Amino acid sequence: MLDIFLWLWYNVNDFLGKRFQSDKEAGKIANIKDVAKMANVSVATVSRVLNKTRHVSEEIEKAVLEAARELGYTPNLLGKNLRQKRTGIILVMMSTLTNSFCSKVVTGIANEAEKHNYHIMICATNGLPEKEKIYLGLVKNRMADGMIVLNSTLSADEMSLISNHAAIVQCSEYTASENTPFVSIDNGLAAKDACEHLILNGRKRILFIGVDNSLISSHLRMEGYRQALSCHGLPFDPGLVLYSNYGYRNTMRMVDRYLEEGHTFDAVFAISDRMAAGAVSALRKHGLTVPEDIEVIGFDNTDIAYMVEPPLTTVSQPQTEMGKRAFSILYEKLNGGEPENVILPHKLIVRKSAK
Repeated sequence: MLDIFLWLWYNVNDFLGKRFQSDKEAGKIANIKDVAKMANVSVATVSRVLNKTRHVSEEIEKAVLEAARELGYTPNLLGKNLRQKRTGIILVMMSTLTNSFCSKVVTGIANEAEKHNYHIMICATNGLPEKEKIYLGLVKNRMADGMIVLNSTLSADEMSLISNHAAIVQCSEYTASENTPFVSIDNGLAAKDACEHLILNGRKRILFIGVDNSLISSHLRMEGYRQALSCHGLPFDPGLVLYSNYGYRNTMRMVDRYLEEGHTFDAVFAISDRMAAGAVSALRKHGLTVPEDIEVIGFDNTDIAYMVEPPLTTVSQPQTEMGKRAFSILYEKLNGGEPENVILPHKLIVRKSAK
């Protein structure tokens, strides 16, 4: 596979190189002077029209644009960006490319970035801190204008330190970094709403499945769980708390072992849909039915939520809007603003796993 990739890379680049050379020799690559000559205006006027820096008459603008189109002229964006000390590139860092939640957030980022003539590059870290630091170093060294972080292993202090030298925005998951703005939902309230749904359905022993990390959103979801119990006069039992790693298989194994040890519960609240799906598989292995024996609620409303049987009740986040707002915050920061954190609304999507 690698040999095929290298062969393609070499031949495509060789073809493009020859094509560029032949076009150049044939005089087919137009420059700004050619456009000015055809439109019968100065080079400065062409620059004003293409960069929209000053007003020109409608007649002149039309002549310049038609000349540029006829000649196939493309402005040198690299040179322009270098003069403006901008690269026109935004990095989007996430732990994995396979998460449907992240893909929808990225769609929002890309749509908004395009409106402002920015391009995005995806940086997958596989949850490795050393990879995160490499990508963050690209922004710090001005090889990209800024970064949107969907999830990170860095502590709040580490994130703050890097944000002193680079434009960074946290999206969905975030740490309590004072100088790194974020866009997310009210994770505590969302978790409380989910758990209260279970309690109002008559469930009293709710197994909480979370992740023990530095992300404040994870801790807020635990707080929401505890608040729901407290509001309804139910005691918090540390024995009803499991920590996984967001993964389906790991959660399935943990719940399987938990049941084998003889623990009992009548509901599950997991802070991700993949974890909730893993719990459902473990319950089924032990002959327990959802929702009759155990009700289950997940978080994120990702694709797996409606692929599981029964489909998961889950907390929905406005994923595409979250991506759009994350870019808007970053754009404001790049242009000298001091953007505020943004909290977007959530919604509990009720399906068969917890009616």
